Amino acid sequence: AEWGWLEYLLQVSMQSTRVRLRAAWSVANKRLAVQCAKRCRGLLTLYAWVPVSELGAADSVQAICQNGFRVGHRGVSFHIGNVRLPGTHGYGKDTHMGRSVRSRGRNLPQGRRLYEFLLCRVGVGRSYLIESVDQAESLDMPPEYDSFFVRHDTNADKAEEEHFGVYPRHMLHHEYIVRDAAQALPLYFLHFEYDPEAEEKLALPLCDACGTQAAKLYCEADDANFCPSCDTRVHAVNTIARNHTRVEVNRRPNRAKGACPEHLETEADEYCTECRRPLCVHCRQLGSHSAGEAAKHKRVPLMEAYHHALEARPRGVPGMSDRQIIEQRLVAQLDGKLAQVQESGRAAEDAIYQRVQGLVREAQDLAEEQASMYLSDELEAKRRMEEAAWIESYFEEVGKQTPAPEFLRSWLLHTELRDDLAALGSTHRPHVGAGLRVDGGFKLAAGEAGATMPQRPGVGAVKRTMDMREHTSPRFILDA
Repeated sequence: AEWGWLEYLLQVSMQSTRVRLRAAWSVANKRLAVQCAKRCRGLLTLYAWVPVSELGAADSVQAICQNGFRVGHRGVSFHIGNVRLPGTHGYGKDTHMGRSVRSRGRNLPQGRRLYEFLLCRVGVGRSYLIESVDQAESLDMPPEYDSFFVRHDTNADKAEEEHFGVYPRHMLHHEYIVRDAAQALPLYFLHFEYDPEAEEKLALPLCDACGTQAAKLYCEADDANFCPSCDTRVHAVNTIARNHTRVEVNRRPNRAKGACPEHLETEADEYCTECRRPLCVHCRQLGSHSAGEAAKHKRVPLMEAYHHALEARPRGVPGMSDRQIIEQRLVAQLDGKLAQVQESGRAAEDAIYQRVQGLVREAQDLAEEQASMYLSDELEAKRRMEEAAWIESYFEEVGKQTPAPEFLRSWLLHTELRDDLAALGSTHRPHVGAGLRVDGGFKLAAGEAGATMPQRPGVGAVKRTMDMREHTSPRFILDA
């Protein structure tokens, strides 16, 4: 079962049945497994393929299995989703087609190639979105995140159009960068081969009408396979054509049942419900189910088991599994939260602008009040200075013309006038210091009222500097 699971995961990743697993070794290190389990407790974990040919010169398979991956400030990249081998469709094109493996592997007879891969379990947790791998070099990992996420946009519609006669071709390529070696655990070391000349069991027949698109429907009345667009066009001619019964190509009555996994030259015709494997006449007469307990296992016709499996698919949304439905609901919830955050962000922005505008007006009023105060004091000081100069200039003129008795009398009166004017008061009065300064700031808080920020599993409490920014309310005060 483990062997079959690994081979199936390879075929899903390569999107081809031409991949065959040849050898597999479990390389899980107990010490590393304990560290990884502790570090990744509660985190999102994913499976990632690592081509051995693309490991660094100092990173051997043995060293990684014993000590884990070497990570520096740049971290280690792990790719999730499609893997493209040299010579396969989509190799070397846009990154949305999947990760392209640079090595062509070891050559085997008849054009086959042998590859070596590591299968790892990676705890990606909460990921911080970046635009490119190079961007990670200049960034520090925010304390509330566990990895960087480099998104490679996929275009499923474009991918399907480019794969004539083959279906499905759903593209997935996500890249994560981790900087903690305990987040990546090597599980298996595999040898597998790719045979470009082998039969591709994912290949569908071409449409009998257009000859270019993959046929997905079979019409028994016409005994022909049609792609969806040609089916609509051909069966819209008249009422008789519209009443033709069409089924999916994999349900057509004359479809071959397929070879027995144990006896490739013989067609399978039964299915063992206990062993969960197809059987042929040789299996029942001389093979695995010819004697012993296996001979007593319950068996059903192969096509009956096949159609039962088809009917067992989720009925709510065609082609969607229970996990996809759950994740779709989660995405819808997150979309709602995102819209709520964006709306509250706009509302907070408007409130801040209004507050700032009010504070700017308040600052302008305070500045004008302070400027008027000092301007009036300045004008009063100039007036008294001019008054003193006016009196002194008159006394100088008196001293030039008047006799001594008159001058002495004028001097006494002049000094008395000086004292009287001085006694009237001065413009100097205490003021607060000139100028304004901003004291404090706004208080912004993320999350709902009363909500507490969760801690990252496996790590001590971390201050959420990005999620909570607190400042005191702003106010303008006059400098002393």
